[in-house]
Amino acid sequence: MRVLVLAPLVALWVAGCGGSTMPPPGSATLALGGTASDGSGFTALDGDQTLIPGAQGGFHVWLKWRIQGMAPTRVHVHRESHRVSDDAIILRADGTLEVGAPAADGWWELPAAQPSFMCPTPLGISVIDQKIVFDVSVTTDDGATVAKSSAEATVHCPDGDQGEFCKRICAG
Repeated sequence: MRVLVLAPLVALWVAGCGGSTMPPPGSATLALGGTASDGSGFTALDGDQTLIPGAQGGFHVWLKWRIQGMAPTRVHVHRESHRVSDDAIILRADGTLEVGAPAADGWWELPAAQPSFMCPTPLGISVIDQKIVFDVSVTTDDGATVAKSSAEATVHCPDGDQGEFCKRICAG
């Protein structure tokens, strides 16, 4: 009789010990955003986005993301951007990252926005005034998807001298 009573308790104790602190695949929440014009904060990535000149002469959309519902760990991040009109690929980027402990609100946020390189574009792929989909997926070392998310925004060249240069190199 003692064995019958203790068996479920032992099973619960074993299940609670030593398991992974990662959530089940796909159970975390990933939110995509951008930053304010001064590079601070976290803003929605939707509507219109002005292309930002980069240090090497190209133009970018600054992408920031936050994740909720996972323990601190190393993850693999895959970012991809494509035009809505024809699914033409604009960007593919992969990397690894240490996700830290969440803040008091339950979210861990990427410390600095990452540039999503938009142009100069490959021949025939214009991004000017085009709706672009930004996809991000986060996976574990073994390839299990923790979370993924997408956002859409229409990208535009900036005004002024940078705008003229942007129109020349971002028109495909």
